[in-house]
Amino acid sequence: MTGKCTVLDADVVIAGAGPGGCTLARELSKKGKKVVLIEQGTYSKRFFGNPLGILYRMEKSPHLFPTRRTTEGYSVILGRGVGGGTLLYAGSAFLPGEEYWKEYGIEFEQGMIDEAARETWYNMPPDEFIGQGTRRVWQAANELGLPFDKVARHIDFSKCVIGCVGCVMGCYRDAKWTAMEYADEAVKHGATLLPNTKVTGIIVENGVAGGVRAKGKGGEYRINAKVTVCACGGVHTAELLQKIGIKEAGGWFTGDPTTFTFGFLREGKGNAGEHSMTIGWHDEENGVVYCAMASPMISWHMQFLQDEPFKYLARIHKYGKVLSLFEKVSDEGQGRCYPNGKISKTFTDKDWKVFKHARTVAEKILVKAGCDPQDIHHANFVLGHPSSTVKVGMLLDTNLSTQVKNLYCCDTSAFPKAPGRPPALTVVVLAKRLARHLEAVV
Repeated sequence: MTGKCTVLDADVVIAGAGPGGCTLARELSKKGKKVVLIEQGTYSKRFFGNPLGILYRMEKSPHLFPTRRTTEGYSVILGRGVGGGTLLYAGSAFLPGEEYWKEYGIEFEQGMIDEAARETWYNMPPDEFIGQGTRRVWQAANELGLPFDKVARHIDFSKCVIGCVGCVMGCYRDAKWTAMEYADEAVKHGATLLPNTKVTGIIVENGVAGGVRAKGKGGEYRINAKVTVCACGGVHTAELLQKIGIKEAGGWFTGDPTTFTFGFLREGKGNAGEHSMTIGWHDEENGVVYCAMASPMISWHMQFLQDEPFKYLARIHKYGKVLSLFEKVSDEGQGRCYPNGKISKTFTDKDWKVFKHARTVAEKILVKAGCDPQDIHHANFVLGHPSSTVKVGMLLDTNLSTQVKNLYCCDTSAFPKAPGRPPALTVVVLAKRLARHLEAVV
């Protein structure tokens, strides 16, 4: 580094303030450890409750697209800011897949899962938050023999309002849990938080990690630490490891491709404007999560206009009749992240078969619920949970440690294969487990 450089010393330095980084910072600072938490984005609730809240906290493409893009043109959702992806998620809460992790030698204590669920406001939606359109989806799915039921949410429903669809825009009522809650606690317990600061490299000497270099509005930093943790997401964690010579990092890439299937009811009101993702089904056999959800009005208009401009113009006035389902597919991980920041994502034959199956199931539900079968639409795929770029069992051991001593990873990059379900709560549990391990190390 050249010029003025601020030097900080810590027990643990954490690159990235998503759910993994914020959980670690909270747990370790509460135990009296000296923690430095670094985040490239902001530490604020600016624009919460406004569509600008999405754009403000989403990593942009270099070419002014509202999202990052793969080289094949797929949108990738990357959260930016203290809280990471939890700033942008709809707040659906899925418990960790215990059999999934046991296959790779990781077991979670039930008490730790219960603690994480309680702290992240894991709740089932009260009946009054399930709208009429959503109930039509629920009834139609059950009549088709599909076990749709209530889906847990990271929501404090005592603060929420019936009919609010603002989860993905940032909840100005503080009814949706985000990892910012943990960051606030970490700071109260003495952690140093550096927002608007980018980690530019990991310090490695004689095969041992000794901290990070970073640059931000406060200038350049060298943070010396006994333990270094990469927790900046499936894409950026892989990039940091590639920079220190771990070439295999980023050699796999799962994205949990997500789409919306929607139709228009001939009679009655759809689920547009109803609370999102209150009912659904995890089809574990096929690797698909279904939930009843219509995009917020502005997002729906923008997506429909982009995907099918001519059909959109004839239906611009029909948002109130929209009945919509969200499908999230566990893909096989064909893709990679490159050291220059580019992302490639392709799909296997099996992936395409699952996509077709998921869309067919969604169509059947919507038609059964009363939608015109000649007027069903599918949005383009968006990659929602960039994962599996630094896999447990390949580049990480069961303590999430890399081949470089004192260097760990704790985010969706560590998942050995596609998450198969929204991963926020799983990442929190992984971080609590790692924090317990690190207490003995530092």
